[in-house]
Amino acid sequence: MKEKISALHSKYIIDGVQQDLTPAQVLDSVSLSASPSPVPDLIGKIVDETLEPSLGGVELDTSRIDKYLSMVIRTSRKVPMQFADSFTRARIETTLLDCIWRLGNFRLGDLELKADWEWNDSVIGNMAAFYASVDAAAELVDALQVKFSEYSFEYTKGASRLDFGAELRQGPEPEELAETHYTTPSPRMGAASLPSTLVADPKSWIVYIPFDTSLYRLGGSLLSQAAKLEAPVAPSVNDPDYFIDCYEVVRELVEDGVVISAATIKDGGLLAALKSMTGSRIGASIELSDLRAATGEDDIVRLLFAEVPGALIQIRDIDFDYMDAELLLQDVAFYPLGHPVPGSGAVRVHASTKTGIQNILDSLLMYQGAEGED
Repeated sequence: MKEKISALHSKYIIDGVQQDLTPAQVLDSVSLSASPSPVPDLIGKIVDETLEPSLGGVELDTSRIDKYLSMVIRTSRKVPMQFADSFTRARIETTLLDCIWRLGNFRLGDLELKADWEWNDSVIGNMAAFYASVDAAAELVDALQVKFSEYSFEYTKGASRLDFGAELRQGPEPEELAETHYTTPSPRMGAASLPSTLVADPKSWIVYIPFDTSLYRLGGSLLSQAAKLEAPVAPSVNDPDYFIDCYEVVRELVEDGVVISAATIKDGGLLAALKSMTGSRIGASIELSDLRAATGEDDIVRLLFAEVPGALIQIRDIDFDYMDAELLLQDVAFYPLGHPVPGSGAVRVHASTKTGIQNILDSLLMYQGAEGED
């Protein structure tokens, strides 16, 4: 069997254009190690071409939301090669988001990342997708002011996989982070995390906080994979400054004890995350009207299943004003979706064409009208 050339250290020619840097050089530029990774003997050139997404439209039936959710929950994730860049950025952000629920005292700049690519090179477009993934990873990590502690690549004959891990930085603090406000003098990260199941308090609030300003699109989503859709556009997931703002304020809410349960929005989107928070005796009822109005997105399937990184948090009713003030102070958008419903694990989704404020005004007008009739 012929030995594979190094995917990390070889030069890439993509769509007829030779790339300036090898993947290893790209990743070393955002890694903690002061010395570059060793170059193996077997290097060469990898020639490939970019896979273009389908140009077709996608029509989904809002009456089948429960069916779509069931499909998503049963489906194992594959790397969407046409959207390797946006998928990689989303994977990094959700990995960092998973850390936000850990108990302790730390900030985003205290974390470091590990990356592992297992890649099948037997299909045209896959190695171009690998290079796009590496490039997107390095660009985002640099913008977020974190670093890679290590990375690896391995060829596989099976489905390609991309895994990231995050932990507190173990080595010396990089000079460029030493004076920033994104680090903590003595960071601590406990083994325990916040509860991921809703607390059975029907007065408490379920609040949605998107960590990106991307449009809600289904390209590269688990729903697209499960339903074999050819969605042409993926969420861009490319607003690192906003991600940092969201991370800082939500992390403070966690450390202040305001968040009583939480989930990261990742594979499957908002609805899958909400379903993961339910149990046999605790469900949820949510209203999407405010989210629809704010985003201008009328397709509730997109809102529920597009994989824009974000958070679902549960807070007590008594803490709502405090949360509201903290998020508004940082200019972070949030959407109170509804409340837990004790009794069963069902998730009920409502999508009125009117916003919550409009519904309140309508109720007041109806009440005033009724008084006039007396």
